[in-house]
Amino acid sequence: MTTYCPAIVLIAASLKLVAQIPPTDPGSSPPPPVPCCLIVDVMPVPQSLKQLVDMSSLIVEGVVEKVMPSRRGAGQTWIEIDSVIRIAQTWKGSAGGSTIVLSQMGGRDGGAADQPTQYSIVQPGERYILFLSLDDRRALPSVAGLKRYDVTAAWAGLLFVGADGLIHTDSKYNDPLRKKYEGKAKAEMINLLKDALKQKRLPVPPPL
Repeated sequence: MTTYCPAIVLIAASLKLVAQIPPTDPGSSPPPPVPCCLIVDVMPVPQSLKQLVDMSSLIVEGVVEKVMPSRRGAGQTWIEIDSVIRIAQTWKGSAGGSTIVLSQMGGRDGGAADQPTQYSIVQPGERYILFLSLDDRRALPSVAGLKRYDVTAAWAGLLFVGADGLIHTDSKYNDPLRKKYEGKAKAEMINLLKDALKQKRLPVPPPL
């Protein structure tokens, strides 16, 4: 399965260890979804902040307002989840409004659950610096007419800002690029971002 997006190609590949849900007795509650490991391959993979900036059509600071129910589109074998993001400030591009929809692979649908192995699904109230690519798939349901975006390179463009104002990464995700910014103050991260925006555009890295 391949999903095409501007600047990147997302391949939800090694997922389908499909969860087998045992039958239940009539009248009993259904068992909870059994999570599968969702491995998302991306190409190209940004090797630097500058490359991540160049690959992104929109770069913002945003707060997650709400997370929508998971969905599985027509013909899709994978689950996706949409979140409404309120934009606090913008450094590149224009969303055409103060809110956008962010789509991520992963989530729960009926008796199945896809748990991404390289990133977390955003949660209400969380704050991020987001590097995004326009999601122009026409078959997806509209959410209040808002523009849709994907995280650039699936996880590389997802920088969590903690309540302490510092950038935090999760140790269980092996992502060398994001780990460079662990513990940096948001203001310092913004300065690095602004410097990258001023630099000459770099060639897009080749697929690994």
